[in-house]
Amino acid sequence: MQPEASAPRNNTARTGHSFKRGAAAVAIVMVAALIPCVVILRNSMSSSAHTNPDAASSPVAKPWGQLEYTPIVIAPPLEFVPDPPIECYSEDTVWHFSELGPDGLSILLQKTGLSAPFSEKLLSMAVPNEAIGGMSIHPHRQFVLDISPKDRAALYIALYDNRQNIDQQNLFRFHGSSPDDWFAGSEVSPAVRKLVDPLIYRRGEFMYFADIRSIGYIASRTKRLNLLKALKRDATFLAHLKISPDSDIEALVKYWGRGGRENEVRPILEAMMQRGGEQSINITHLLPALARQRLYTYPKRSDSDIMVYRRDCHWTSLNFFNEVPDDSLSLADGKNAFTAITTNYYQISGGLRLGDIIVFVNPQRLAIHSAVYIADDVFFHRCGAQSWAPWALTRRKHLEHYYPSHKKYKIRYFRHNSL
Repeated sequence: MQPEASAPRNNTARTGHSFKRGAAAVAIVMVAALIPCVVILRNSMSSSAHTNPDAASSPVAKPWGQLEYTPIVIAPPLEFVPDPPIECYSEDTVWHFSELGPDGLSILLQKTGLSAPFSEKLLSMAVPNEAIGGMSIHPHRQFVLDISPKDRAALYIALYDNRQNIDQQNLFRFHGSSPDDWFAGSEVSPAVRKLVDPLIYRRGEFMYFADIRSIGYIASRTKRLNLLKALKRDATFLAHLKISPDSDIEALVKYWGRGGRENEVRPILEAMMQRGGEQSINITHLLPALARQRLYTYPKRSDSDIMVYRRDCHWTSLNFFNEVPDDSLSLADGKNAFTAITTNYYQISGGLRLGDIIVFVNPQRLAIHSAVYIADDVFFHRCGAQSWAPWALTRRKHLEHYYPSHKKYKIRYFRHNSL
């Protein structure tokens, strides 16, 4: 990979069409249907991690201008919320620890920070499972409900690292300070809240819930759907660009028109400037077509191919500048990933600009999530490919905790060759 100071390898015109040709070659493969955003990037990653390159820490004027934010919470339409058959809620909970014997499991549990009594109880419940080459635990429902928040967080984050632990893989998440933030204004009844709140666990600024199987059978279908809709909420924000008579209009056109789009953003920026005084415009109007059309929305219910093409975080990132999204980017051949990423993108270490891509990589060199840099500390992404997963804006520090894990992620930044 070339460092950021190196010149791009391709100086062709920065048009949306050029991005389609280049990005279509980027191969990213799904390695598990239940993990919404996992791809293989092989050896395209260096061994060192990068710190946040947020240019907002600099005292100089920002090339994107001055932004202001309004927090919002969005939720999928109720008809987008699937309710599994009631039989699913009556199935027994199973926790899997693949490729671990009793000694290995003991070491793992000690490393996770579990309390000694709880760790010892788990070890006494573990039984060999030849199918996974490791150990499994079959806890009783009441045992699951009685786990302390601290032990639940440590255990479930460890379980998340194993794809066979379906409940933890399909967890619900919300960025907020308390369950009241998560459920504020929802139709979740106090009785259901009384069941849910003790089962919520935290990591960083995120709350997680992974025990719908343990309580879902208790509520009526209506109450359960209201709960599922609330659990699928997403905390995001609106971003507005402030424009005043002393704004550098040419600098703003250059930044927001990146990718050969200067003529698209110039008219609206000039129009705002001509109004005089201080004006404000939602940055959605300044983004490429894909982000402009999909930000804060959910997939159209009429999309018959919603389950055929995984329009997830990687599809979103690699199609950012494409006027017509290329669905082949979600069904790529992982064997070509290394060649494609090194051919069409180069790695950078900072100074992010509109359209650059951030990738979170786990110790197995799997990219578990990607997002597109917008400006300041703002990223555009989608968390998953399901009908209830919206396109939204987020912060870099929030991206780090979208997928809870005891393992450390490495962070990589990439820029298309034609930029």
